Amino acid sequence: MKKIALFLLFFNYIFAIDDIDKALNLYSVNKFEKAYELFYNLCQKDNAKACFSLAYMNEKGEGVSQNFQKAYEFYKKSCDLKFAKACFNLALVLQKNSYKNEALLAFNKACKLGDSSSCNNLALFYENEKDGELSVYFYKKSCDLKHKEACYKLANLYEKGEFVKHNLKLALSFYSKSCDLNFAEACYLLGRYNQLEKKDLFLSKRYLGKACDLKHKEACAAYKELNKQDIQIY
Repeated sequence: MKKIALFLLFFNYIFAIDDIDKALNLYSVNKFEKAYELFYNLCQKDNAKACFSLAYMNEKGEGVSQNFQKAYEFYKKSCDLKFAKACFNLALVLQKNSYKNEALLAFNKACKLGDSSSCNNLALFYENEKDGELSVYFYKKSCDLKHKEACYKLANLYEKGEFVKHNLKLALSFYSKSCDLNFAEACYLLGRYNQLEKKDLFLSKRYLGKACDLKHKEACAAYKELNKQDIQIY
């Protein structure tokens, strides 16, 4: 009997996956009303992604009249079902409507679920509140989740000695991680550091070249100057 129950559960799960894919495909070709109907049926069965999609469509007025109350309700249900992006969007809705404490709780839940932007938003909030311990904690968590701006900000704090003890080695490490994640300003600063402080023109050109590829104007100008010195990168 248990085997039959498990088979039926698995069978229903497979069909749920097919239905969410079908709904997403309908949404992608702007067949919003049909997509909404499928999302709604799936959300009633506690499909977190479907509830998130309903919330987004209500927020943007896609396939239905714009309805922020319904958007909030569906984001909350999706968040309660542990869909990180829903918790993040829920926090933004709450923040927009001046529910600061509730927004912080939603950001915190999203951060715990692995949403790097939520961790970064919490870090920014606590930095503005001059709570260095929590600010650094959330910047680190966000950076660990590969949020390039958080890694850059953390590097900047260690470089300047704000909220943490000045540590150039750690600052350079976080700048490097931010650059690896394609944050142009971090690559530019590493390029300048190697050029002016370390006198390593090969490494400097490599970082400045990457920053230039990422559309950093000052890096492009600096890279052009190094090019005049005929420095080769291997």
